[in-house]
Amino acid sequence: MEFSLKVVDVSSDTPNVITLKGDVEVVLEIPLDKLGIKLSKGDNVKLVIHKEKDQDLKKYKIYAWGLVYYIGDGTTRISIGGLQLDIKKELPLKIGEKVYIGVL
Repeated sequence: MEFSLKVVDVSSDTPNVITLKGDVEVVLEIPLDKLGIKLSKGDNVKLVIHKEKDQDLKKYKIYAWGLVYYIGDGTTRISIGGLQLDIKKELPLKIGEKVYIGVL
Protein backbone atom coordinates (compact mmCIF):
# COMPACT_ATOMS: atom_id res chain seq x y z
CA MET A 1 0.00 0.00 0.00
CA GLU A 2 1.28 3.43 -0.89
CA PHE A 3 -0.15 6.83 -0.02
CA SER A 4 0.93 10.24 -1.35
CA LEU A 5 0.85 12.79 1.48
CA LYS A 6 1.81 16.33 2.41
CA VAL A 7 3.25 17.29 5.80
CA VAL A 8 0.64 19.52 7.46
CA ASP A 9 2.27 19.91 10.87
CA VAL A 10 5.36 18.82 12.81
CA SER A 11 5.27 19.31 16.58
CA SER A 12 8.37 20.32 18.50
CA ASP A 13 7.70 17.67 21.17
CA THR A 14 9.86 14.59 21.58
CA PRO A 15 8.85 12.40 19.92
CA ASN A 16 7.63 14.68 17.17
CA VAL A 17 4.01 14.27 16.14
CA ILE A 18 3.77 14.57 12.37
CA THR A 19 0.39 15.18 10.74
CA LEU A 20 0.11 14.22 7.07
CA LYS A 21 -2.81 14.60 4.66
CA GLY A 22 -3.41 13.46 1.12
CA ASP A 23 -4.65 10.07 -0.02
CA VAL A 24 -5.42 9.44 3.68
CA GLU A 25 -4.93 11.32 6.95
CA VAL A 26 -1.98 10.11 9.02
CA VAL A 27 -0.52 10.95 12.42
CA LEU A 28 2.97 9.57 13.08
CA GLU A 29 5.02 9.80 16.28
CA ILE A 30 8.77 9.67 15.65
CA PRO A 31 11.82 11.42 17.18
CA LEU A 32 13.09 13.22 14.06
CA ASP A 33 16.03 14.99 15.76
CA LYS A 34 17.32 11.80 17.38
CA LEU A 35 17.19 10.03 14.01
CA GLY A 36 18.76 12.95 12.13
CA ILE A 37 15.71 13.30 9.87
CA LYS A 38 14.23 16.58 8.67
CA LEU A 39 10.59 16.90 7.71
CA SER A 40 8.96 20.30 7.36
CA LYS A 41 5.47 21.62 6.84
CA GLY A 42 4.66 21.50 3.13
CA ASP A 43 7.00 18.59 2.28
CA ASN A 44 5.53 15.93 -0.01
CA VAL A 45 6.15 12.35 1.09
CA LYS A 46 4.98 8.87 0.29
CA LEU A 47 3.95 6.43 3.03
CA VAL A 48 4.55 2.79 2.11
CA ILE A 49 3.19 -0.15 4.11
CA HIS A 50 4.22 -3.69 3.11
CA LYS A 51 4.01 -7.09 4.71
CA GLU A 52 7.48 -8.00 3.41
CA LYS A 53 10.72 -6.16 4.20
CA ASP A 54 12.09 -4.00 1.38
CA GLN A 55 15.75 -4.75 0.67
CA ASP A 56 16.42 -1.24 -0.73
CA LEU A 57 16.36 0.67 2.56
CA LYS A 58 18.49 3.59 1.33
CA LYS A 59 15.58 5.11 -0.57
CA TYR A 60 13.61 5.80 2.65
CA LYS A 61 13.87 8.77 5.02
CA ILE A 62 12.21 6.61 7.69
CA TYR A 63 11.94 2.82 7.71
CA ALA A 64 10.64 0.69 10.57
CA TRP A 65 8.47 -2.28 11.36
CA GLY A 66 5.43 -2.33 13.55
CA LEU A 67 2.46 -4.36 14.73
CA VAL A 68 -1.13 -3.62 13.83
CA TYR A 69 -3.03 -3.36 17.11
CA TYR A 70 -6.33 -1.71 16.22
CA ILE A 71 -8.63 -1.56 13.22
CA GLY A 72 -12.04 0.06 13.60
CA ASP A 73 -14.00 3.31 13.61
CA GLY A 74 -12.36 4.29 10.31
CA THR A 75 -8.82 4.00 11.75
CA THR A 76 -5.85 1.63 11.59
CA ARG A 77 -3.30 1.89 14.43
CA ILE A 78 0.19 0.47 14.24
CA SER A 79 2.67 0.38 17.12
CA ILE A 80 6.26 1.07 16.08
CA GLY A 81 8.42 0.22 19.07
CA GLY A 82 6.13 2.11 21.43
CA LEU A 83 5.51 4.95 19.00
CA GLN A 84 2.24 5.16 17.14
CA LEU A 85 1.12 5.45 13.52
CA ASP A 86 -2.57 6.29 13.05
CA ILE A 87 -4.08 6.04 9.58
CA LYS A 88 -7.61 7.39 9.21
CA LYS A 89 -8.70 4.42 7.12
CA GLU A 90 -9.42 0.80 7.90
CA LEU A 91 -6.67 -0.97 5.96
CA PRO A 92 -6.93 -4.60 4.82
CA LEU A 93 -4.64 -5.83 7.60
CA LYS A 94 -5.13 -8.05 10.64
CA ILE A 95 -4.61 -7.25 14.30
CA GLY A 96 -1.23 -8.65 15.38
CA GLU A 97 0.16 -8.57 11.85
CA LYS A 98 3.74 -7.36 11.41
CA VAL A 99 4.14 -4.66 8.75
CA TYR A 100 7.02 -2.62 7.39
CA ILE A 101 6.52 1.14 7.18
CA GLY A 102 8.55 3.45 4.99
CA VAL A 103 8.44 7.19 4.38
CA LEU A 104 10.13 8.50 1.25
